[in-house]
Amino acid sequence: MIEVRDKRVLVVGLGRSGHAVALCLKRHGALVNVTDTKPPAAFGPLLPDLLAQKIGVVLGSQSAEVFLGHDLVVVSPGVPWDLPQLQEVRARGVPIFPEIEVASWYLRDPIVGVTGSNGKTTTTTLLGKMLEASGFPTFVGGNIGIPLSSAVDRVKTGSVIVAELSSFQLEAIHDFRPHVAVLLNISPNHLDRHPSFEAYAQAKRQIFRNQGADDYAILNADDPWVRGLGPALMSRKVFFSRAQQVPCGVFVSNGNVVYRTGHLERVLLETREVHLRGDFNLEDVLGAAAAACVLGADFDAVRSAVREFRGVEHRLEFVQDLRGVAFYNNSKATSVDATVKSLEAFEHGVHLILGGKDKGAPYAPLRPLLKDRVREVLLIGAAADRIAEELSGAVELVRAGTLENAVMEAFQRARPGDVVLLAPACSSFDQFQDYEHRGRVFKDSAARLAQDIESGSLQWKWTPEAQAAKGATESFALTAPPAPEPPVRRQEVPQEIEKTGNQVAEAVDEESECGGATDSATENRPPEPTLVYEVSAQDLPPAEIASAQDSSAGPETGRASAPCTLENTADGRLPYEARADQENLGTSGSATGDFDEGGLKDAGGPAKRRPARTDKEKPNSTPDSAPPRLPGID
Repeated sequence: MIEVRDKRVLVVGLGRSGHAVALCLKRHGALVNVTDTKPPAAFGPLLPDLLAQKIGVVLGSQSAEVFLGHDLVVVSPGVPWDLPQLQEVRARGVPIFPEIEVASWYLRDPIVGVTGSNGKTTTTTLLGKMLEASGFPTFVGGNIGIPLSSAVDRVKTGSVIVAELSSFQLEAIHDFRPHVAVLLNISPNHLDRHPSFEAYAQAKRQIFRNQGADDYAILNADDPWVRGLGPALMSRKVFFSRAQQVPCGVFVSNGNVVYRTGHLERVLLETREVHLRGDFNLEDVLGAAAAACVLGADFDAVRSAVREFRGVEHRLEFVQDLRGVAFYNNSKATSVDATVKSLEAFEHGVHLILGGKDKGAPYAPLRPLLKDRVREVLLIGAAADRIAEELSGAVELVRAGTLENAVMEAFQRARPGDVVLLAPACSSFDQFQDYEHRGRVFKDSAARLAQDIESGSLQWKWTPEAQAAKGATESFALTAPPAPEPPVRRQEVPQEIEKTGNQVAEAVDEESECGGATDSATENRPPEPTLVYEVSAQDLPPAEIASAQDSSAGPETGRASAPCTLENTADGRLPYEARADQENLGTSGSATGDFDEGGLKDAGGPAKRRPARTDKEKPNSTPDSAPPRLPGID
């Protein structure tokens, strides 16, 4: 922890996380400035609040001087860590921290971190409900929409803090330590932000970086990438699986969800009590149950929470049934793997809406599922050309342009029993503010379509396949008397979103942090910074850390390196790794070795509420320019 009182602190990115951490730092005595590349008009009511707190605001394009005039820099999740300004700050020895790390300085209650490529929000939300049903005071936030900094000074003592964590939040942590860390899965994602899949996976694995022997790692035994991490972790391993029994953890057996630890084996619930569609959602339930059990949740409360849970908005959300055609909104499927999992929930008759802002991952993994399950793919957004190229020949491709047109065209082609599915495999920032905005547009379009059908202004004419065999060229059509079909038009995009769309990363994982598109830090545009208000430097005390002009302070502060560069870690044991005399590691790469009893002893018992570490017990938080990395996946 760094003492921030009377320190000059710059918060980069004025999204939800940036706003929350700025207020948090101000309450703890810091002299705070906030900077973002967007103009003042983009932030509306935030500015009066910040100015009333005497928090400086510098908006517009940013020069290095804006960054270098501070003692400490805090970065919001949507801001890339390889920005030239941050690299220069790092070279000058100015400490840089992510928002979640700053929040953790002031949180004294146990933190449960949930990450993975898919399913984070569902798992985080359900886990919160399990703990609340068990009587635990619970805060649920992080990448899910409420910044972790919002919990500081506001949650009651004795609470459990459940945080969804994205790769953007985890990639540059130093001392952030969740008592329980859940890793659901790893698949290619955010390759428009991370330089490689290995760099992305490394960011996810950071969640275990600072765990000790009294912490818990909740691991998906069915994901080989995740399971392979088990032998190297110092924390106690608890697995979950829907495909195999595990010696310690939660698994599916004969239609039951079973919790096993030591000599205890308890049926928590039946799988038929899970109301979420798709095997991937069952995995989310298992992961949440495993975390709840090690935290000491009531078993009956776990069951009741699952039975009452109907899912999260924009995550394979059932919208409506219109004349036998079901509409599902999975706008949160911002990766190819998430779309694959969405399609696996349906056997046939899917009219799939794909497209948006491309994230760099290949679309080829969709091809095996398209032939038997999908009638056609309706393409929208900036990624349409690339998707069309990579999926050419697999299924009929329809260029719809906008989401409204795609909804109309999909219903036009559907028959009773079919599914209109929004699972875009892309981020949303080409046409929308964030994935939530995109999901709302989908639902509003479906609702208008239903109103038009019920009012008679649109008539759906469906002809059975038998008539099509007799020569009908179109088995079903949608007609609107007598007005012509509306022209295909470009989706209206707020001006500030359109200007910055290519510079903003999305947490889809993760809409990039919980604030969507408001954390961009640099843009390729010429305007000078707009100074709304800045804390006067002449009124501040001298900086208590090394001067930004002195770049030779020492090896701890003078090095500059890109955070995503992977280091060779084979030559020594890193802090989170277990020593041979601490843990009997299984054979790397084999399921039997991963589940070796020696490596799982005492793993599944309910966690004792451990006292918060005092500042004296916490390690020195002054960061190196590139934090130590976890080892590569076996």
